Amino acid sequence: MPKQQRIRRSRFLGSKQGLLFLVFAALIWVLSALSETYTSVAPVHVAFHNDTESIILTENRMEVLASVSASGFSIFFKRLFPRELRLSTSNLPELDLDNPVVTTRFLFDAYRRQNPSGDGLNGFVLSSVRLPITKASVKSFKPVLIAPPVLAAGYQLTSPIQLSIDQVVASGGSETLKLLDTAFFELTSNEVVKEDFILKARLLDSITVLADWNATEIEVSGQVDRYSDISFVLPLAIQNAPDSLDILLTSTQVTLKFAAPLASLRSINATDFRADVTYDPSATGQLPVRITGLPDNAKQVVVTPPTVSYLISE
Repeated sequence: MPKQQRIRRSRFLGSKQGLLFLVFAALIWVLSALSETYTSVAPVHVAFHNDTESIILTENRMEVLASVSASGFSIFFKRLFPRELRLSTSNLPELDLDNPVVTTRFLFDAYRRQNPSGDGLNGFVLSSVRLPITKASVKSFKPVLIAPPVLAAGYQLTSPIQLSIDQVVASGGSETLKLLDTAFFELTSNEVVKEDFILKARLLDSITVLADWNATEIEVSGQVDRYSDISFVLPLAIQNAPDSLDILLTSTQVTLKFAAPLASLRSINATDFRADVTYDPSATGQLPVRITGLPDNAKQVVVTPPTVSYLISE
């Protein structure tokens, strides 16, 4: 090639026109190559719809590699946007749910029914695949509240907290349910309580996702009142003492102190209570004091002294 022609060619390739020519040529080559027919591998997404009670899906979708004969364009598109095969669990063949393996021939036939043209699919790469399903199980739990409501200063519960349901039921994979032993709920509100309440509590998110629950929200109720301290000095009596013995207690009275709702304190007096000890010849010299007549909602009960000694006069 003459020197002058080489210089012109070099100048052309280095120019904008030359660059555009090279890009256009490369584009023509790529389009020509992609229009050819190839056999390659592309993913197929299998989407499941569970319409049976005996099976639990551990995943709603899975991906299976398939052999595809199609143009380069089509294969490229299938890899970017995989085709989908939709299956209902009721239409699956009989499976061993401890090892739910299905032949890809079954998947291929199902794919051809949904895509009669075949869409270039030759078959699946593997001869069988494990499906993301497991045997369904059911388990009941007693709902447990993580923490009680926060009560205002001076207020206390006058009765145990009540939950709207006694148990919640979970259905899911047997292996997962074996790991669950408690259904924990937490209050949805952190408000400070100073009156009777009905609050909402929600199952912890980390537990909710592990199974299907018949209830993920419950009501928590309770009665609240302002508490105040009250004290009484009570005479101390002895019970079960033989008439033949003259038994003297080292203390003839005790002080009873407890907290109770203000509403109930108005009707409480010392005659409502009784303090006594029971004589026990096998005791080591100390007899525990017993108080009767305390209201059910009494809290922070303190008896002073809690035990007394006794002497037997000859």
